[in-house]
Amino acid sequence: MQEQENLTPSPEDLTALEQVFERFSHENSLMIYLQQVQAVFGYVPGYAIKYIAENTLFSESRIYGVITFYSQFSLKPVGKNIIKTCNGTACHVGGSKVLTKKLRSILKVDHENPTTEDRLFTVQDVACLGCCALAPAIMVNDKVYGSIDVDKIKAIVEEYRRAAEAEEV
Repeated sequence: MQEQENLTPSPEDLTALEQVFERFSHENSLMIYLQQVQAVFGYVPGYAIKYIAENTLFSESRIYGVITFYSQFSLKPVGKNIIKTCNGTACHVGGSKVLTKKLRSILKVDHENPTTEDRLFTVQDVACLGCCALAPAIMVNDKVYGSIDVDKIKAIVEEYRRAAEAEEV
């Protein structure tokens, strides 16, 4: 199993984790536990894996396997805005690889470290967004952007940066 950071929760995080577990313990569903932990923390911290394993019949390796199998889960903190870049056939033919590389360059992230330092963006590759007529396409949170080019990528990133700055005021 990959080395986990955050193996010891803060008292506040432990309380939040216990509340999730109490609320959903009747379900005895690993997926529900993980979905709720992800919703509360924005990712699945190492201490949550350990906590679930200690309080259920699920082993740490099984929990880790589920987390790494499903793209909805993350072992690292993710950004406020998740940018999904489509790698489906239509998007690929439309230049999605080059555009994804440019997006990562603009955000100063890479495949191994997909989240910006300010935790505003996380870039994730997906097999297909299901909007081939709009290729190449990206999705930011739940909003699809089609016919993407470098200028549109820059404009989209700036739009979300401005929105984040407006929230801080």
